[in-house]
Amino acid sequence: MSYAPNTLRSQHGRTSSGAGADASRSGAPRPAAWSRVRSAGTAVAESRDWARVGMFGAGIAVGALLGAGAALLYAPQSGLEARTLLRGRARRATLRAANRWDELGAELRGAARRSKRRLRRGVAQSRWRAADTLDY
Repeated sequence: MSYAPNTLRSQHGRTSSGAGADASRSGAPRPAAWSRVRSAGTAVAESRDWARVGMFGAGIAVGALLGAGAALLYAPQSGLEARTLLRGRARRATLRAANRWDELGAELRGAARRSKRRLRRGVAQSRWRAADTLDY
């Protein structure tokens, strides 16, 4: 990049001429494209446009529904076969989720048991050390 000789570049990549570098301090209006700058020199975060975010999320949801519908329409099976296939997959997924949930519960109970055991050992050892210290 080439710059004019009397051009200063701020930390946000904006340029200003050497003569008007202090224009923002003097109260002169800044261009509308510039974001507000705090006294420390950091840019103030602009507020998020939640209406746009909501529209984007709604677009994704509608697209997913349309894609699922198209997949069902173009499936190589008949409607009855497709529903039977989907029902079987849903049952298997439900069973797998239930099994994993049970495994997670068992794992958490085991971890709690081990932690309790370690805590008891630590307390017993601390008592022994305290008794040994007091005996001397």
